[in-house]
Amino acid sequence: MNSFSSYRNQRYFASLDGVRFFSIIAVIWHHATPANLPEFFSRGFLGVDMFFVLSGYLIVTLLLREKDGYKTISLKNFYIRRALRIFPVYFGLLAFLSVVYGLLKSGDPDADTFFSLLPIYLAFLANWSLVHAANLGIYWSLATEEQFYLLWPLLEKWLKPKPVLIFLAIFIVINQCINFGYLDAFFISLYGDEEAINLEILGATFTPICLGVLLAHGLHRQSTFTVVYRWLHHYISSAVFLGLLLLLVFVSVGDLSGIKRLLIQIVMCIWLATLVIREQHILKRLMVFPVVKRLGQISYGMYVYHMIALHIVRELLSQMGIAIDYSLFLLGLALTAFIAECSFRLYETPILSLGKKYRTKNANN
Repeated sequence: MNSFSSYRNQRYFASLDGVRFFSIIAVIWHHATPANLPEFFSRGFLGVDMFFVLSGYLIVTLLLREKDGYKTISLKNFYIRRALRIFPVYFGLLAFLSVVYGLLKSGDPDADTFFSLLPIYLAFLANWSLVHAANLGIYWSLATEEQFYLLWPLLEKWLKPKPVLIFLAIFIVINQCINFGYLDAFFISLYGDEEAINLEILGATFTPICLGVLLAHGLHRQSTFTVVYRWLHHYISSAVFLGLLLLLVFVSVGDLSGIKRLLIQIVMCIWLATLVIREQHILKRLMVFPVVKRLGQISYGMYVYHMIALHIVRELLSQMGIAIDYSLFLLGLALTAFIAECSFRLYETPILSLGKKYRTKNANN
C-alpha cells in the first residue's frame, strides 16, 4: 500500500492527542503563571491557535472522506455529532454557574455581569463581546469554532473543491487584513470603542482554522499529498518543525500581530502535516505516552473547566496564605485534569455513546 492510500485509510491519527495535550498545557500555563516571566514563557495563548489548526483539519478531513464515500455529506449527522461533543460540557457548566450565582451570589456584581452576558454565551457570540463574566473570557474560542462548524460544512456539501478553495482564499485574505491591522478603524467605528481592536478573535482571527481546512484539502488529493509527502515525510521532520515553531515563538518579541502571528500559524499547520502523513516519526513515543494521550483525550473538558479550577485553587491558596506562583499552575492543572476526567467518564461518555449511529466509517480522532 502506498503512502497516499495509507493516509486515506487511516481512521485514527495517534499523534493528535499529543497535539491536544501540548495545546491545553500551554493554555493553562498562560492563565496560571506569574506575569513577570520572560516573554517567551507568556505565549501560552498560542495553544488556542494550535487547537484551531487541528480543528479545521480534522473536521474537514472527515467531511471530505464522507463526501467521497457516500457522494454527499449528512449535515444532520454532522451537527448531531458536534452537539453531543460540545454542548453537554459547555451548557452544563453554564447551567451550574447559573445555579451558583442565582442561589449563592444573588446581587453580587459578578452575578449581575454573568446573567447580563448569559445570552451571548448561550448563542456562541462571546468572540465578538468586549466584556466577559468572571472566568468565562476563554469562551470566545468556543464561539469561534461553533461559527466555523455552522458555516463550513455547508460549503463542503454544496460546492465543488475549486469554489470551496476560492472561498477559503477570500476568507484568509479578509482575516489577514484584520491580522495586519488594516481593518482596525472599521472595528473601532463599529463598536464605538477603541478597545474593539483588543478582541481576542481579532488577534487570532479565523486564519488557523482556515489553514487547517487548506491542509485537509491538500492531503485529500493525491497530487498535492505527494508534494507534501516528498518534503515532509522524513523521520525527523516532526521534531524539526516543532523546533522551528518554538524558535519562532522565542524570537517573536512584542506584539505578535501581522507577519509574526501568520508565520507561527503556518508552521503549526506544517508541523501538523508531519504528524499525520506518516504514523512513525521521531516524536511518536512522546505523543502517545499514556499521560500525554489521556490528557489529550480529555482536553476539551480541561479547556472548558480550567478557569474555574484555577479560580478554586487561587482562592484556597490565598486563604491558606500560600504564595500564588508556580503552585497555581501545578495544582490547577491537577484539579483541572481531575474534574475533566470525572466529567468525561461519568457525564460525557454516556452522552457520546448516543451518537454512535451518526458516525461515518471514516470517522477519526
